[in-house]
Amino acid sequence: MTILVTGCSGYIASFLIPALKERGHAILGVDRVSYEGEDVDEFRQADLVEDKSLRGMADQADAILHLAAAKGDWGISEEEYYRDNLEATRNVIEAGVEAGVKDWVFYSTVSTLGPHRRAVGERAEFNPINPYGASKADAEKLFQEFARDNPEARVLVIRPSVVYGPGNPPSTNIYRLVDAIYNCRFAMVGSGDAIKSTSYIENLLEATLFLMDRMECGIQTYIYVDDPALTTGTLVKRIYKLLGKSPPSWHIPLSVASPIATVSDWAADLTGVDFPITAARIEKFNRSTNFNASKIRKEGFEQSVSNREALRKTVDWHLQHEYSESLSGGL
Repeated sequence: MTILVTGCSGYIASFLIPALKERGHAILGVDRVSYEGEDVDEFRQADLVEDKSLRGMADQADAILHLAAAKGDWGISEEEYYRDNLEATRNVIEAGVEAGVKDWVFYSTVSTLGPHRRAVGERAEFNPINPYGASKADAEKLFQEFARDNPEARVLVIRPSVVYGPGNPPSTNIYRLVDAIYNCRFAMVGSGDAIKSTSYIENLLEATLFLMDRMECGIQTYIYVDDPALTTGTLVKRIYKLLGKSPPSWHIPLSVASPIATVSDWAADLTGVDFPITAARIEKFNRSTNFNASKIRKEGFEQSVSNREALRKTVDWHLQHEYSESLSGGL
């Protein structure tokens, strides 16, 4: 099978593409930035919002995996989110329809559902609270419309939560958290009882392949998060222990930290500098994002890497990658 992967230079694709190649698939890749790997058979550097960016690529594909997206908690405007997450998706679908592609995998996000303290599943209504989640929810709706109009097509929508693991970029949440704790720049804001669902990259990869093997006509939507979800307090304590450090016995009340973060936001707007502390990051850290992935587990999927082992492997990679050190602590 020939598979067209959008966002082929991204983090998830760096794990998914080699796995697909091992299965014997040919890979076509499209991304705005250059591709540094060796597993893509044909690569095109292009902007998906440009109408002709997929011409000649989609015609060769038996399936399209749409991973390309704008994501971040600083420096991306609402207009950019909708451009890169909605309009790009519209163009990808139109190119695939014109080429007669029937098999689709779309990486969405649990952010389409908004924050929840009580775990919710796939039946929860869309309730995004930011442009990222809202633009991805609208992109999902495009796939829903496509599936209704093309009943013979097979559409798989996967909603992960915070994706992390070895190789995670410096802009990602777990990377920043490990880096801040290692460099003694972390201060615990809030009580630490917010619940955070996460998706370790190896588990997400296995879940994706598991679901791709079971695709059926119509649209199938799955949440994938690791089990169990951890509180921010537990997550922070485990990272401290892995680094051989003692976690602080105190925390900064959210009511105190928020005004400070607002000043940081003003400074960031004036200077264009992405400061470590922002109001959005503090609010996000203290907001429960709890989701239920029982649907995929009821179908037989088993998480191969535990939360403890996933965090250990991630912190170990971080230390070796950034500081040429190995773990000094343990779980």
